[in-house]
Amino acid sequence: MEKFILKKIKTMQGSLLGIGIQSEKIKEAIQNNKNILTCYLLEESSSPLNKKKLKLKEKKRTINIKKIKKVFKKKRIDNIICSYQTIKPFLKTFVRDSVYINKGDLYIYGSKDDLYELKNKYQRYTTNIEIKEEKTTSVLIVNNQTTKNNRLKDIGYWWLDTGTAIADFLTMILVN
Repeated sequence: MEKFILKKIKTMQGSLLGIGIQSEKIKEAIQNNKNILTCYLLEESSSPLNKKKLKLKEKKRTINIKKIKKVFKKKRIDNIICSYQTIKPFLKTFVRDSVYINKGDLYIYGSKDDLYELKNKYQRYTTNIEIKEEKTTSVLIVNNQTTKNNRLKDIGYWWLDTGTAIADFLTMILVN
């Protein structure tokens, strides 16, 4: 997985948003790539009170993940690389926001089962989705070049995801 992402970073151009990247090799490859003009690396803040915030590494400011749309504006980011474990609590809003701010490729790495669930959520917006699998991890690649957002569609999907989460929670309570 790391080798695949390193190979993709070497060919990236423009702007890059990295969310929850832990690997030093990947961070070093991003710094060494001269074609990446602007790079934003977001890391989880360590405070238990800031559950909905990520910290921008260079500028030492915190960004509310639910307001990432306002910070980066429409179709301004060329590439996004993120860890599934970092964005997992914010999936209801992150899927629509990542389609909104990204005009290139989106790379999400994590376990195979989690990414298949996430693939279904991104398939609502685009059909250019593929999963590269390795031994224990895999990478979800979403091409957002031709995707379009619709506000009513986003609200409908938000309600659908909320209803599904409530139903899952109720079945878990009833089974236990």
